[in-house]
Amino acid sequence: KAMAELVQAALARGPEALEEVLTALEDSEISLPAECIAPLLGGSPLGQDLSGIQRLEILARGGQAGGALSLVAYDSLLKQYAKFNGERASVLFKEMQQQGTGTAASEGFCGNLLSRCSESQNVAFAEEIADYLRSRSMMSLALYKTLMKVYASCGQYEKACDLYTELQEVGIQPDRVMLGCLVKFAVKSGRRELSQELLERSSCMTGGGDGSGAVQSYMWLIRAAGRDGEVDRAFSLVRRLKEEQPELLDVTVYNNLLDACMTNGACDRGLRLMREMKGAGMINSVTYNTMIKGLLHHGDYAAARRFLEKMKEEGFQRDCASFNSFLGAAVSANRFQEVWSLVAEMDSQGIALDYYSLSILMKAARRAPCARDAERALAVLDRPHVRVCEDEVLFNTALDALVRRRDLRRLARVLQEFKSCGMKPSVQSCGLLIRARGALKDYEGCLELWRQMVEERGLSPDDVTLSCMLDALVCAGRVRQAVSLFEDWKRHVTPNTVMYSTLLKGYASTGEPKKAMEVYEEMKASGLRMNLVSYSTLIDVQARSGNLEQAVEILKKMEEDGCTPNLITMSALIRGYCMKGDLSSAFDLFKGMHSRGLAPDAVLVNTLLDGCVRGGRFQAAEQLFAEMPRYNMEPTSATISIMVKMWGRRRRLDAAFDAVRSHLGSTPAARLDAQVGTCMISACILNRDPDRAVEALKEIKAHPRWEGPVAETYAAAISGLAGSGHVHKAVELAEEAARLSRGPDPSIKPLGPEALEQLRGAVARAGLEEELGGRLPPKLACGAQHTSAAARGNARATGASGGRDRGCGAAGRCRR
Repeated sequence: KAMAELVQAALARGPEALEEVLTALEDSEISLPAECIAPLLGGSPLGQDLSGIQRLEILARGGQAGGALSLVAYDSLLKQYAKFNGERASVLFKEMQQQGTGTAASEGFCGNLLSRCSESQNVAFAEEIADYLRSRSMMSLALYKTLMKVYASCGQYEKACDLYTELQEVGIQPDRVMLGCLVKFAVKSGRRELSQELLERSSCMTGGGDGSGAVQSYMWLIRAAGRDGEVDRAFSLVRRLKEEQPELLDVTVYNNLLDACMTNGACDRGLRLMREMKGAGMINSVTYNTMIKGLLHHGDYAAARRFLEKMKEEGFQRDCASFNSFLGAAVSANRFQEVWSLVAEMDSQGIALDYYSLSILMKAARRAPCARDAERALAVLDRPHVRVCEDEVLFNTALDALVRRRDLRRLARVLQEFKSCGMKPSVQSCGLLIRARGALKDYEGCLELWRQMVEERGLSPDDVTLSCMLDALVCAGRVRQAVSLFEDWKRHVTPNTVMYSTLLKGYASTGEPKKAMEVYEEMKASGLRMNLVSYSTLIDVQARSGNLEQAVEILKKMEEDGCTPNLITMSALIRGYCMKGDLSSAFDLFKGMHSRGLAPDAVLVNTLLDGCVRGGRFQAAEQLFAEMPRYNMEPTSATISIMVKMWGRRRRLDAAFDAVRSHLGSTPAARLDAQVGTCMISACILNRDPDRAVEALKEIKAHPRWEGPVAETYAAAISGLAGSGHVHKAVELAEEAARLSRGPDPSIKPLGPEALEQLRGAVARAGLEEELGGRLPPKLACGAQHTSAAARGNARATGASGGRDRGCGAAGRCRR
């Protein structure tokens, strides 16, 4: 009792006093009194996260992992675990039963746990509780309704509907409220016969409320009729409601009927209905919005605009919904200037963008052909009132758009907001979250999301979510883990072409052509058709491994299957021939692309250029470079890097400098990345001209449209200068690079250890350790890793890119 009073007093005094008492309990291994657990879970931060609950459990067990718990402790801990961690709740629930205290799991207690499962969308634990109750014949109508709510909260409407069959089997009669909910779930899951049966049963009931459940059932069925294109059935339902319960007819019912007309092109019928509604005084702003949406759906923009103006004339408030249909129509037609005009009109009238408006703009960002329009759409997420995680549809469309547009800054911000919002994502949202984490290279975060979805919440992935997880693992280089996950789940989730293509991509990255062919054979055996992506990936993995004959055979099979190769397919083959040194075959394929109706792009030309330079076919490289305008393409940074490397090998530094300066002078928009600078420095060092290397470095720093220099550029210059005896200048550049890599916002990552060790060796050989040794960075710091955003960005700029436009092989790193 004294201990309980002490804890209660500490809780009243505040967090510091409570922490002091709990720490003392941990040190003394005295058990926390069971009656203190509930107040601590409800009145302190300990109950707001999993670690706090776990800490209280350990204290309740006296600091021992297997310590006994009282019934009161089980009660308090289980209720909280059900909200945060279904896996641990399940363990505790089983433990409680094994200790002979199963009688404590009363109907009321289990009902409380089921309610919390609904909040946390934890299907697995909810089903475990339901099985426990069924085994003791304790399931009641109230508990069935709560379990139904759990299924509905997770979008598992089929399972919710299946409870109706179980109720009939056990002889429990659902009430009107439950029947109304089941009608909704039957409609959502496409079970038309069941929805009609439920309506009939609901109509036969007498009494029991104000009729709101019945009218909701009718409205769901009217919507279903509209969705199925059965306008006559929608009218029949309204007539039946009018005959049986005329007092339930209201403007909402008529608006649903109007929507069924307008959605299915029965515009004349809809106009007549609206006149009838107006005559009966059953018309509101939703009526006008429904008409506007229907007219726009069928392309009658002028009539929709007239209704928008008429709405204002007749005194109805125009709201966000009034404009959303116009926004959606403009986005669908790619009329982006109209989109911005509508947003400006809404802003001028003080109409804030709602979740639906924002979702439409996210779709605009996703499909905009112009990067400027995409950025303008995504910028609405920066508005102060926007809370992306408060609406799942907006959340999903925002994640999709941000991943598609590679807007990693906003994506990271949305995911940070998600962490603290308490949202329980659906299976669809989990798939998008995994994609988003993968885009940020947070592969551990992807695995944690998967674990929470499958293990903690008991949700089953769909084919899209499983595909997203497989792709994340493959991109992380964990191909074996991806294959293992696929094998575990293919019995529960039907494999599709996307999943197999992802595994093919994984084996392409690990260079395992035999494994790739095994996937291909399994795919054929399962009856799935290969598509363009899967064929192209399979050709790529064989070509990269030097199996060009096998790759050509697959190309023939691809064409026999009626699948037309595209630019990526042909590029994979050409790259394979270049890697093998068979430039004649590569050029034959290149020249034959025109007959296939394929136009080469800069990436393919860069592949051939790099093959020519690697194979010493310099004249062919010059000719191909000169022909680029004929293919209507501009050289990229990767192209210039390859040409610089070529001129360097040919001992023609002037030509290398001319190639760079000519490109920068060609158009005001021409830019070069940092890799070109590194190639320039390397070419100078290769030609034993360190003075030109220093000149090149100055030119890179001075030019506004030339990125860099970056750490690799400095490293190339320092190594070359140190090796040629220009030790003082090398040390000066090392100091400069060290300054740029320090501070809160470094512009480059730190120099690597190889360049610094080479410089130290040169200083020692020149006998300048006393003069220059103190100016060098400390030995242990030279290999330090930097994780700033700027450093990572520069690392990406100079390393191998995930995009196709990085070119091929310049200075050994321009293309992987």
